[in-house]
Amino acid sequence: MTSVATAQRVSQISVDILYTGGTFGMVDHGDGLRPRQGLDSEIADVITRFERENGIAVRFGYTELDQVIDSSDAGADTARRIAGQVRSGIEERRPDGVVVVHGTDTMAYVGARMAFELRDIEVPVVLTGAQIPLGLPGSDARSNLTLALNSIAAQSVSGTFIAFGKSLHPAVRASKRACDDYDGFSTVREYTPPPSPPRLPEIQSRPDRMPVGLFTVFPGMHPDLLDVALRHYRGGLVLECYGSGTLPLHGSATVEAIRAATSRGTPVVVITHCDSGTVDLDRYQPGRAMRGAGAIGGRDMTREATLAKLGYLVEIGLSGSELHRWMTTNLLGELSNPPATQPIPHTSN
Repeated sequence: MTSVATAQRVSQISVDILYTGGTFGMVDHGDGLRPRQGLDSEIADVITRFERENGIAVRFGYTELDQVIDSSDAGADTARRIAGQVRSGIEERRPDGVVVVHGTDTMAYVGARMAFELRDIEVPVVLTGAQIPLGLPGSDARSNLTLALNSIAAQSVSGTFIAFGKSLHPAVRASKRACDDYDGFSTVREYTPPPSPPRLPEIQSRPDRMPVGLFTVFPGMHPDLLDVALRHYRGGLVLECYGSGTLPLHGSATVEAIRAATSRGTPVVVITHCDSGTVDLDRYQPGRAMRGAGAIGGRDMTREATLAKLGYLVEIGLSGSELHRWMTTNLLGELSNPPATQPIPHTSN
């Protein structure tokens, strides 16, 4: 978590603002809050007030998705589409940073995937939103947009972040932790970006875009549920387990479902549902059994970052041992850095 002070060392910034929907711009027509199009004039008013209060001139461009959404409607391709629009705007206008106004429910998921999609972008990309819509009493929309603008004015490093409440969170380490608190997001894990980001190999992207998914184990879980998930999410499955990597064995049914999936070429990445600690598949019998069945230990990645990273690596064409290698390599700070004695894989483009 990074606090952002009001930036006074710059007199002007240029910013692209992309509005995608979410609570920030919602209205209630009697059937519950829903997103609306056309926030350009209201956002311009917020920026005018920001300029007056902070003494920073803002040159901004405003765009919207063709159809703004409640972020609970985000699909598998939402983050990729948003990232593509962000990239096009950066290439065309060369702003100092980008603000993406997004719904809070899936902001951490979308932000994490955008971080991988935009890993080569040299300016900060900041997602923000609101718990209460712009213009309503108690709304945090203006303060969150102000925080995002200040973070761009103060930000000297590139990357994808979430500006919310009082803090700036790295997207690959953030999770939504409150649905009605102004500080709705937390940096769940320590953010340790590698000193020299490794270069991924250039591989032909897969045209079929096989789906990836997330499955959480629970007491009383029927092994058939896991098997169905593994068969549906052919691109790969993030398996959120207990503690350091355990799950109900049901004899050997769950492990055999994992073994069958990895034999079909479906990667399985094990993470913990805990907010601290790391997966260690060698510690307990269920973990060793999963590792023997071909599962990958996801160490201390968040569920959002693991799902994002797995989907990204699968879509750029990685599989088998290469996928395992890069899933366990710290690319953006989504993993703790390995001990100094452990070399970081590096492949030149």
